[in-house]
Amino acid sequence: MSETIEAFRDMAEQRKARHKQWNAHNRQVLVEANMIFTDKGETLLFRESGKPKVDFYPSTGRWKVDGIMYSGGAKRFLEWYQAQSLATHAHKPLSRTGA
Repeated sequence: MSETIEAFRDMAEQRKARHKQWNAHNRQVLVEANMIFTDKGETLLFRESGKPKVDFYPSTGRWKVDGIMYSGGAKRFLEWYQAQSLATHAHKPLSRTGA
């Protein structure tokens, strides 16, 4: 039984390390793209005029718009976000989680 507990602990540590790497990578991609956002720690808020309000989660590479969660990482988010405007805010998702 202790081997099972140790295995779960190891998996949890690996997951934390992976999410930490994703967090750093996704933030770097967005900063290098000169994106303007408000950093709230675990969430980056995009509130650009003429664009939809988006919450981006750098540790997972997911983003939420109007209660709908999308995934794909920072590069895919950039492609999606740059194609958006309030006039064309018909949410043509690249991918959705939970769908």
